[in-house]
Amino acid sequence: MKELARAFLLLAVLCVPFQAERKAEAATAKAAVADNLKDVFVELSKRLVPSVVNIYTTQTVQSPYGGQQAELYRRFFEQFFGEDFGGPGGNGGGMPQGPMSRKATSLGSGFIIDEKEGLVLTNYHVIADADEVKVILTEDDEDREGLDAKVVGGDADADVALLRIKTDRKLKAAPLGDSDALQVGEWVMAVGNPFGHGHTVTKGIISAKERVVLPMSQFSNYLQTDTPINPGNSGGPLINTAGEVIGINTAINAAAQGIGFAIPINYVKRILPELRSKGAVTRGFIGVNISELNPKLAAGLKLPKTTRGVVVSEVYEGEPGAKGGVQRYDVILSINDKKILDSRQLVNTVSSFAPGTTIHMKVLRNGKEKDLKVTVGKRPTREKLTQSGGPGKAIKPRLNLGMNVAELDDETRKELGLPGSMRGVVVESVVPGGAAEEAGLEPRDVIVEVDQKPVTSLRAFIAMFKEPRIYLLSFRQGNEGVQITSLDLSKNPKDNE
Repeated sequence: MKELARAFLLLAVLCVPFQAERKAEAATAKAAVADNLKDVFVELSKRLVPSVVNIYTTQTVQSPYGGQQAELYRRFFEQFFGEDFGGPGGNGGGMPQGPMSRKATSLGSGFIIDEKEGLVLTNYHVIADADEVKVILTEDDEDREGLDAKVVGGDADADVALLRIKTDRKLKAAPLGDSDALQVGEWVMAVGNPFGHGHTVTKGIISAKERVVLPMSQFSNYLQTDTPINPGNSGGPLINTAGEVIGINTAINAAAQGIGFAIPINYVKRILPELRSKGAVTRGFIGVNISELNPKLAAGLKLPKTTRGVVVSEVYEGEPGAKGGVQRYDVILSINDKKILDSRQLVNTVSSFAPGTTIHMKVLRNGKEKDLKVTVGKRPTREKLTQSGGPGKAIKPRLNLGMNVAELDDETRKELGLPGSMRGVVVESVVPGGAAEEAGLEPRDVIVEVDQKPVTSLRAFIAMFKEPRIYLLSFRQGNEGVQITSLDLSKNPKDNE
């Protein structure tokens, strides 16, 4: 035993120098990696920051605040922004009465992709509805008012916009990379204009790919990154270590830490030629509503458990699907021999075809497979789809509800944590000072009943408002369950023309 103990002691003594040597090697390697990363991001900053621009927009909006309320808001904001702040309802002085127009400003980022033509890529939401768009190249510009920017093209569905600027200064374009080649864990850098502070660089990694983020876009799977992104970063580039743009920074999850999203640059490159030549993106459309095929729905339709596809829940009269023979309860299995596994894949597949293209669709109907030929049409605008619940005649409420609503689909139910059986419409936006805001409604609320009658669809919801009076609404707000409120439409009896 003594000999064995001596042997272990000797082994331990011999291992001490070895362990120390390993720790020293690890420390040296760690320092080398740190130095290398430092050099990488310093070099990236030098190369890419000159290609990034700050974007400022101005929009005229109607403020509902007047009188004493406007004065209270003015005093509140002056405490933080100074006496020159033109708060809601006026220009910083006096006590205006009633609703007044005012100038609202917003900020964002963008990056140059063509130095000869002065083309700049950014997010659509950065410049949407803007009366004026200004671009500042660097913080040391003598003209702090910036350059006038012209909107060449924009696509709200993809949240991408293309601008053009003219200047005598030499511009530097940022090279576009390959977002499909990205790997999870790869280092990336973001450049933008957070909170108007000017060109700012942050770094992080690619946390995930192929993220579905609704309602931002149903056409693009997003890159997820922990790179710090803040308001004002929207439209700026996400850059790989090769100095190439691999995404457009678009949004953050405000309830989380280190969860940001960027549009993959490969998707942007696909729609860029149309934005450049036509100013808009044309997508294919067949005119059907669809539902995910889950086990319960499959059982109800008496389908084999192994069936994969999407179920047609509605076919719009006069649209390509109806003309091609598509029927409600058809299960779409494939398009041009490409298997369709979920609703998102179907939308993306159909949207990729140019209007006028004939596609071959295989459906399962009453247990038998059937081949259909459908000539793809042109996808209506998001606004028309939202208003009508379909591509036919756009239906508007006879009364001004003070809000925009949309059909409650399966994806929205999942996003809001709602049961699959819940029916209703989801509030997309609320007009400041309007009837919906006074009723306490907020975006993402789900309206389930009007005057104690269930809301079964968007069309049914709109049809319920026929005369100027007070309506009783049941709605679900966040996790607070169903609540009841009154929507007073008697104050504004004008038709919503």
